[in-house]
Amino acid sequence: MPVTQPPSTAFRGTASAAIAYCGYHLARYRERHPDLFQRIQEAVDEDLTAFATRGDRFLTFDAVPETLFEEKFVAIALLASGHALGRALCYDAAVVLLADRRLEGDTGFLSSVLEAYSVQEMFDANLPLLLSLLLRVLGVILSLFLLRQVGDRRFVFFTALLSLMAIRQAITVLGAPPGLREVPGFIVSILTVVLVLYLLQYVRQEAALKDRLQTINDELRANQNRLQAVLEGSPDTIFLVDEAGRCREILAGTETFLDEEAAASVDRPIDELLSDEAATAIQEAAETTLRTDDSERIEYSVERSNEQLAWYEARTAPLEHPTKESDLVLFTARDVTERKDREQNLRRFRRAIDTAGHAIYITDHDGTIEYVNPAFEEVTGYAPEEALGQTPKLLDSGRMADEYFVDLWETILAGDVWEENVLNETKSGALYHAHQTIAPITDESGTVEEFVAIQTDITPLKERERQLKVLSRVLRHNLRNEMNVILGKAGEIQLTATGKTAADAAQIEQTSEGLLSLAETYRDILDLIETSESPRPISLVDRLRTQVQQFRREYPEARVTVEIDCPEETAVVAMPGIERAVGELLENAAVHAEQAHPAVTLRVEDHTDTVRIQVADTGPGIPAVERETLLGETEIGSLSHGTGLGLWFVYWIVRRSNGHLSFEENDPRGSIVTIELERSTRE
Repeated sequence: MPVTQPPSTAFRGTASAAIAYCGYHLARYRERHPDLFQRIQEAVDEDLTAFATRGDRFLTFDAVPETLFEEKFVAIALLASGHALGRALCYDAAVVLLADRRLEGDTGFLSSVLEAYSVQEMFDANLPLLLSLLLRVLGVILSLFLLRQVGDRRFVFFTALLSLMAIRQAITVLGAPPGLREVPGFIVSILTVVLVLYLLQYVRQEAALKDRLQTINDELRANQNRLQAVLEGSPDTIFLVDEAGRCREILAGTETFLDEEAAASVDRPIDELLSDEAATAIQEAAETTLRTDDSERIEYSVERSNEQLAWYEARTAPLEHPTKESDLVLFTARDVTERKDREQNLRRFRRAIDTAGHAIYITDHDGTIEYVNPAFEEVTGYAPEEALGQTPKLLDSGRMADEYFVDLWETILAGDVWEENVLNETKSGALYHAHQTIAPITDESGTVEEFVAIQTDITPLKERERQLKVLSRVLRHNLRNEMNVILGKAGEIQLTATGKTAADAAQIEQTSEGLLSLAETYRDILDLIETSESPRPISLVDRLRTQVQQFRREYPEARVTVEIDCPEETAVVAMPGIERAVGELLENAAVHAEQAHPAVTLRVEDHTDTVRIQVADTGPGIPAVERETLLGETEIGSLSHGTGLGLWFVYWIVRRSNGHLSFEENDPRGSIVTIELERSTRE
């Protein structure tokens, strides 16, 4: 169907309007814009022709019919300015021409070009539109600036979005065809959706990042609290020193800096806080650490206010200063005074062991030798390199019973000290006697870790003992036999002789009996010295009563007073035969008494932890030289050897009982001999 060409119409008037409002009923538009429709109606009344498209036909009319308000039209054109913005642009004396376009189908007026000539400037009427365009252009400029400054890819979306919106605004102002006008808007819509999706993802990432930052912040705060707790609880002094030798910060402790307060020590030279020697050591360590970037270890001393010397061990670590002013060195100083004292004591102990005249060796828990002193080689013949890694079986002579070693190990593994004599063999095969003491070395919990053994070579002593035994046997045997012969002859002489001869024979008989008694006492002392028995609980009172009864039978003329001030069941820790020592004291008082009826007092007293036995007489007393000889206050010589062996027997048996023997003068005359023994808890 041919397109009807509308006639050219000269529009006269001060204002006209053009409408292109797709998809709306004219009635609805009229309700919203009554003033605009009033102008349209006025224009029609002036014999202007209004054109409307409907389907593929043009409708012409002189007046706007009411039916148009009930139908949907693609466009109503009164002037050439109508477009999708919904704005009415005013022209003055414009000529409207409708281009030759074909209308297709029922879609209506798809594309039309209304050209207006002699168009008047529209700035006054479209000021808001122009301002909107300028603002969008400004937004594009700012977004480009931000994109350059920040470099965030999100601003690419903003820049593209604002640019397209500005282009669309410019196209609208320039009156581009509707199809072209909607392209930027379509792209803007797509970018908007993409931007929203991106922003949603960004918001999620920001939320996750915020949670992560919060977690990191909590961890940092917890680590800071832990670090602060560690610093506060640290026994060490921790401080920072810069390359100029100044103390920049004290993190923990102030002990290293004498009695200075931490705040007063900050930012002060080290040589003002410590002695020259200590400050020099710290400065040199700091310089070395900064130069090599390696840790250093130093020791320095500080004199305390009490004039005692304290030792510190410090370790360094390089630390980069956060403000880049200068690099720092972290010092961690620990008080090692006790360790230095222990090391010094160990050195003294080592020197003492090395110079000791006894063979000393140390083994581990299994008996492997870990250390021997120089005397060990002198005694055994084994050099240190030969003994280390071996066991004491290296010295086994094969002469000791298996039970000896079983008892030894049971004792030391139980944590007790073993002390016995042993017969060992040297490297050359020679036998030697040693008095051996083995003590366990335990840790803080009491667990046995090592053993230390001390051997004293007693071979010469054993040789003398053997000689004494031989002499003792010979002497006792020969003396007893010869004295028995003398006693027999003296008895025969007394039976046949008279006068002085008979008296001399009686004296010979008495002296011989004294010599035999002396020999028996000597035998008892020798047996006591050689015995391996140890002190044990002994019921004291009954034994003393028996000894007193025997003394009374032998010395009926003596007057014995017994004072027992302790329970009958009282027991003491002593060697068997302790009652014989009391008997010797009673007999000594009777023999040396000057009275016909000597008075002797036996007193027994209980003193809680000890039991005291006293024998008091009224005789001439025990000579001072004999007392001093017994107590070791005078060397034994030709003039100071004592008058007999009775008191020596008392001395030896009290000593072997771990008791105490003392002498004092009696008032008005005589002597008091006191024996003090440990009271036994088992009675």
